[in-house]
Amino acid sequence: FVEGAAVQPFEKVQFICLWDFENSRGGHDATALFNEYIRPFFRSMADTPDMTNVVAVNETLKIFDLDFQLVAAEPTPPDIGIIDTSTMVFVDWDSTPEFEKIHIVPFQDTLPAAYEFDLFNDYLKPYLTRNKLLNFSTNDQFTYQGVQFKVVCCEPQGPARIGTNTTIYCEGVLHPSLRNLLPPELLEQLSGLPPGLQMLLLNTEALAGGYEERLMEVQEMLTRR
Repeated sequence: FVEGAAVQPFEKVQFICLWDFENSRGGHDATALFNEYIRPFFRSMADTPDMTNVVAVNETLKIFDLDFQLVAAEPTPPDIGIIDTSTMVFVDWDSTPEFEKIHIVPFQDTLPAAYEFDLFNDYLKPYLTRNKLLNFSTNDQFTYQGVQFKVVCCEPQGPARIGTNTTIYCEGVLHPSLRNLLPPELLEQLSGLPPGLQMLLLNTEALAGGYEERLMEVQEMLTRR
């Protein structure tokens, strides 16, 4: 039993084919994506009595060996509808930029000391495999299995995604200084302050979130000048 109005067919839908560091976006143009993936997939569902082509905006579908995301539909709302023979279907590759190079470094105090490990194969690769569609920028941070990482540089600057052609560097370690621990949005705010005030903030020993309060105090002081 289902309450509410019946799900209506979409008039138009737009899919993008997603790519990641394990699957490149080469080999198929938009026409091939439609003819070899989208059309046979939904046709097979329509031919199955117990299946209905119900989809939702932002939903990701695994179609054969590729992932497709429904990024737009008309009419909306609602964001859920049916794809039938009257629906106009558009498909193309995800246009997210791909990094040429990226350097991701762990914080030294979060690395395991009780056993040997391979940083890339034991930590970075599993994280990227589980988060294949993440976009990164310089100064982004993430944690996997207790080890904290930071993107220290990348080309282009981002936001972009790690792809099959991206060269990944993970040499070196970071020490837990205040500048290294600041999230990107606070680093950007910090760069707009006078050099003397930047030094004042970076020299504080309040590493457990106190820098945020200190930054707010300095910003408030600047607005009064």
